[in-house]
Amino acid sequence: MPPMTSRGQREQGRGESDAVRDVVGRLLLAYDSLDTATVEAAVRDAYEVFRDARVRAFVPILTERRARAALDACRAGAGDQPLAPRLRSSARAIASASVSASAMANPNASAR
Repeated sequence: MPPMTSRGQREQGRGESDAVRDVVGRLLLAYDSLDTATVEAAVRDAYEVFRDARVRAFVPILTERRARAALDACRAGAGDQPLAPRLRSSARAIASASVSASAMANPNASAR
């Protein structure tokens, strides 16, 4: 995350990080069969997708949705594959599907 320059930006960043910590807490309760490191990794991976988002207001809820989807995939199981790689591959699949859906919804948007 780039350094915050104004007081308002610092306060917003602090509020966002508190909200993301709350997401971790909610997901730890909801996915009590998964270990803490797995839940934290899911949230961290989901949050990373929004690192450069200009509008920050919905980052915590979008992070929670992505993390829940990845954790649901982990909990559903995928054979003998370890949890961490499964989690990362689920998060990547969700991210690429979202990007594809965005591109289809707004075909006139320019690529960055």
